[in-house]
Amino acid sequence: MSRLEDLQPHAAVRGITPDGVAIVVSLQWYGSDAVELTYKDPSGKVANQLLYRHDEPRIEIVEAG
Repeated sequence: MSRLEDLQPHAAVRGITPDGVAIVVSLQWYGSDAVELTYKDPSGKVANQLLYRHDEPRIEIVEAG
C-alpha cells in the first residue's frame, strides 16, 4: 500500500489501471485528501483519475519517480 503523497511524476504505479502499471505524468492536489492524477496507461494513452484517501490500499508504487 502506498500513500497519495508517494505519487510523483515519472513513478510507475500498480492499481490505477486494471491491466498493468501506469506512469504518473502529473498531479493536482485538492485539499489534503484528494488528488487528480494524470497518467499514461500501458498502451501509452494519457488519462486522468481522481484518487482519494480510501483508494490508498489499492495503489502500489513499483518504481519511484
